[in-house]
Amino acid sequence: MRWTTGALIGAAIVLFATACGTAPDQGTPAPPGTAPGASAPAGDNTPVPNGPNVAEALDTANKQFTLLASGDWAGAYAQWTDAAKKEVKKQDFEKVNKACPVLKGEQIQLQDVKPVGMELVELTWRHGETVGHSALRLSGKTWQYDPGGETLAEYASGADAAIAKRKADNRCTAS
Repeated sequence: MRWTTGALIGAAIVLFATACGTAPDQGTPAPPGTAPGASAPAGDNTPVPNGPNVAEALDTANKQFTLLASGDWAGAYAQWTDAAKKEVKKQDFEKVNKACPVLKGEQIQLQDVKPVGMELVELTWRHGETVGHSALRLSGKTWQYDPGGETLAEYASGADAAIAKRKADNRCTAS
């Protein structure tokens, strides 16, 4: 009887000790900015120590999306990076969006926010059925909106070509 009691107590101690380890889903800590229990994305996505102020960056993104949804084309363009402004003239951006707005009316929803470095946050967003990609870049102490290659490519052939393409694709919303 003594050895049975000792064996049961020993088994209980071993069971208790092994149950106090890490849970199966908690093997790798999640990167900053992700939900607890979420696994790190594939690839070399080492979290940035003392990373960018994502809240400030997201304020810029939300302001950009609000300006676009409300039809404030000049205000939205003013938030663009200097590099993007070199690719697309303000007059062309306003002309295209006044003639054939595609982002006006319905709010743009953020789908994914990924801090890439101290001065870069990548965004994935959705507007209706359209999913797009853009970024936020820190310039000095100000976050600026980088509309991304898809947007810049749309304006590459000029305002009239961009308007014609939007109309041909039946993408214009009511203005």
